[in-house]
Amino acid sequence: MINSNHQKEFLKLINEIDRSKHRAEVFNDFCEMAYSALAKVASPSAEHRNRLEDAYMATVARYSKEDACKIAHLLAITTLALEEGGTDFLGGVAAEMALLEPRLGQFFTPYEVSRMMAEITFCDLEKTIKENGYVTIQEPALGAGSMILAAKDKVESLGFDPATTMWVEAAELNRKTYFMGFIQLTLSNIPARVFQANSLTLETYDAAYTSAASLFVATHGNPFKDQEADHKPTNESQGIGEQLSFL
Repeated sequence: MINSNHQKEFLKLINEIDRSKHRAEVFNDFCEMAYSALAKVASPSAEHRNRLEDAYMATVARYSKEDACKIAHLLAITTLALEEGGTDFLGGVAAEMALLEPRLGQFFTPYEVSRMMAEITFCDLEKTIKENGYVTIQEPALGAGSMILAAKDKVESLGFDPATTMWVEAAELNRKTYFMGFIQLTLSNIPARVFQANSLTLETYDAAYTSAASLFVATHGNPFKDQEADHKPTNESQGIGEQLSFL
């Protein structure tokens, strides 16, 4: 469940940032800046890191120094909310701000529903982790990450550290929700490779590793190494080169 104090603080602060811009624009810019900063940390490609840096600088340049600091504070609030667990924080914020687009199939799934699904789906989770050392999860429609966040909380409830006992491969087509999902998985310390991709056509446009991915790979190796070739970017102008090769 979303901590109402964190959500209220987030909404209050975002309403104070550059009132000449629509709130949706400010939220989108926050998501892009947070994604660029977080994805750069775990990217093994210098070219990709440079593109992320350029994207961040181009976005932050549209704001005053004071507002840029407030945007950084938004990330701090998000981090605190996710550290408490039991929440799809950014999904709830986007729903509260009416930023989701039902015509594109974007609907807010309450965390409690996601947690119920995790309990039903992962009935043998403890056995799997004890036998294999970890569990792998593939999510074809990540959204803001609610289902994966619930899975992570389930893993923790069994006494395991998600950073070394779960690996996630997730895809999301919409650029904004791709950012949101990546941010939340990263801040929740979930090892994952997240794609901006169409799960139906298998077209892939972007991808990034969460910071926890390096610890998992150092411990277990890449569990989906054999599938690397299946996810090569189909749009060369948006491809990320060696980012898809985590060796």
